[in-house]
Amino acid sequence: MSDYSALIIDDDIWMQRILSKTLQSYGFRKTYLAPNGFEGIGLAVEHVPTMIVLDILMPELTGHLTLKVLKSIKITKNIPVVMVSALSDVENLGMAVKAGIAGFISKPFTRSTVYEKLIDVFGQEKLEMIYKGVPIDIDQLYADISVLGEETDLSSGFDRVEPVTVPPALVIEPETTNKPSTQTPDLILKHYQDEEKKSIESIKKLLLKNKK
Repeated sequence: MSDYSALIIDDDIWMQRILSKTLQSYGFRKTYLAPNGFEGIGLAVEHVPTMIVLDILMPELTGHLTLKVLKSIKITKNIPVVMVSALSDVENLGMAVKAGIAGFISKPFTRSTVYEKLIDVFGQEKLEMIYKGVPIDIDQLYADISVLGEETDLSSGFDRVEPVTVPPALVIEPETTNKPSTQTPDLILKHYQDEEKKSIESIKKLLLKNKK
């Protein structure tokens, strides 16, 4: 049985718990929790989760900038990212779409909203395989996932909820960890440099851009 995992990057501890429990019930048995973008990037590089759920409004490093960094690192750039936020204006959604998100969920949301978005991202068949723990070639899994593109109609809203049949929770003991990443900021920067042939100074400027 394959262990599919999810990384939740959100500074709200209650939102972390809600999303963690929901995703575990759909087959993402292990969830990693990060309270900010720096920790999230470190955990993503360290564990390479199956998917990432990312909040937009966070201190120090915004969700948009965190997403930009994740999409610039070789081993994390193909991981599907679903952004979650109370912000639903076209400007913020447009920025997320341009950066390559796989989906968007508007707060507040229901369990069925998350389920619907998972179907949008992975497809019904593959989501059922994840739910059952059936092994899937990860490269093929990501190859079949399409990110939102320029043709996306932002005015229609991403928080539309239609009736769906939500499967029951798995009868398993899920594993959740909010253990800080062992990847220090220096190691994250070094990894980025090694993978992308970029200078450490350039990534520092990228990470600290929002502080100016």
